[in-house]
Amino acid sequence: MTAHTESVSIPLGQPVFVHALRYTALFDRKPFSEALLIYTDNGAYKIVSPGEDHYGSYVSYTDVAEGPQHVIFLSWPSEDWDRNVASHTLTFNPDSAAFTQVLVLPGNPVPRSQYGYALPIPDPHSVDMTASWDRVRETYAETFTQLELLATARQP
Repeated sequence: MTAHTESVSIPLGQPVFVHALRYTALFDRKPFSEALLIYTDNGAYKIVSPGEDHYGSYVSYTDVAEGPQHVIFLSWPSEDWDRNVASHTLTFNPDSAAFTQVLVLPGNPVPRSQYGYALPIPDPHSVDMTASWDRVRETYAETFTQLELLATARQP
């Protein structure tokens, strides 16, 4: 049996909105409490964290540049998901900075729930799409500190 090796080139577009995320409830296979989620102007996204660095597509119920509130993400096949895909639906509450996330994995009928806090990164056009997690964490350290304080203050 010969492996299928055809590939498709997809332009990523320009960043139009960026969320810094702090999870307070996580899926056990993805125990990374912090992440940066970059939305581009053509429906592509990138997420980077201490253990993730992948791309995908999204559809937002609202104008992303104005601040997403309900977004459906479909990751593209990556090593992060064992060369497969994953679906994530995130709902953001801009008043509390809280978000909820439902994760669906192929062949798994039980969705996983995750949640936490999200803050926008100012000037999304200046975000470096090629930056490593270490660089991202250093660049946006103040925002991640704010998220940690939010998460700690709102613990039951």
